[in-house]
Amino acid sequence: MNKWKITLGIFAAVALSTGFGAASARAESQIQFNYKDTGISSKQVIAENTTFVPLKSLADAMGYALSWDQPSKTAKLVRPAREIVLTSGATLSKVNGSVSALSKSPRIIKGTLYVPLVSTVSVLGGKAWLNKTDEIIQVVDEPRFVTATAEGRSYWVSQKNGDLYYRASVVGKPVKIGQLPLTESAYNHGFEIKGLGNGTDLLQLTDNHYAMFTDFSSSYQVLVKAGTILKQMDYNYSIAAYTHAPQVPSTQLYMTDGKSVQYISKDGRLGKLFDLEKLTGTTGDFIVEYAAEDVALVRFLNTTQLFIIYSSTGDIINLSEQLISSEDRKEWDRVNDGRDPYVLSKMLVLKNRAGNVLTFNYTPLIDGYAKKVTYTLVTK
Repeated sequence: MNKWKITLGIFAAVALSTGFGAASARAESQIQFNYKDTGISSKQVIAENTTFVPLKSLADAMGYALSWDQPSKTAKLVRPAREIVLTSGATLSKVNGSVSALSKSPRIIKGTLYVPLVSTVSVLGGKAWLNKTDEIIQVVDEPRFVTATAEGRSYWVSQKNGDLYYRASVVGKPVKIGQLPLTESAYNHGFEIKGLGNGTDLLQLTDNHYAMFTDFSSSYQVLVKAGTILKQMDYNYSIAAYTHAPQVPSTQLYMTDGKSVQYISKDGRLGKLFDLEKLTGTTGDFIVEYAAEDVALVRFLNTTQLFIIYSSTGDIINLSEQLISSEDRKEWDRVNDGRDPYVLSKMLVLKNRAGNVLTFNYTPLIDGYAKKVTYTLVTK
């Protein structure tokens, strides 16, 4: 059995002396990564005039996969082109096999390995300094890797250039397998993996943020099997603030580029592709609001109209036309505009599903009183 074991949380508690004397009078500083707060500031410890932080938090922020060997109290960190080995109580570390020194030795505090921030950041390939103007410690890491692991397989994506790396097991090295059409921005992306069995994973890199009454949403999806990319899809939206998100979570995996939707089977195979523009007869961006094995709900962003697609047949129905009464639709059809925050706040939204019955709410534009309507799925 390989002695390296992935750890997702606190290192195993060990009763060791921390080596700390009295804490210095130096005040704690805010710590930012690539000029963003990641929450690591609240975890810092000041001692010997040095800022120490949990290695796990630092590794996460800099996109490293972390392994821990309890008998030797040694941590191994891996990301593309860089492998680091640190040992509790030792100032010497290894960077790609070469020796490098830390300013202070790592130490275990209440079961967690803490490391000196500035020198460890340097060993990990970044730069850190104290901005004396605002007393913020800035950590800059140019590749800006994010990483995630599923069933022993690890992936990395560079938020700088979209390079995608894969490692089949904890003993391997990251290998580049592709690139996402990523536009570099100041925002950090969320990265998640859904393991589908048979060595197949669905990767999703997302950025959702709000600015100037606008929702910005970007998503990059990659279906990978045994290190080979089967399909990529991505979308980038800039839309008026989306105030009423659906309240029913999806139960079906899918990929979308805003123009089409493709289901993914439970064993990782690509399912039927639905061309939304062809099915609806309209051109423009769509967003998937709900996906289940039998149906999907997609919204046309230009007008907020909501459509339901039956996955078995590809039949599509405009629910906004069917469920919003003809009287209410007179005003709705006249001003329906997906860029209008007033319209967005009143659009038809799924609130509940009980068996084949879908329950929606919408608010007429004139009287302002919410209405509840239902739609019963037709067995296909």
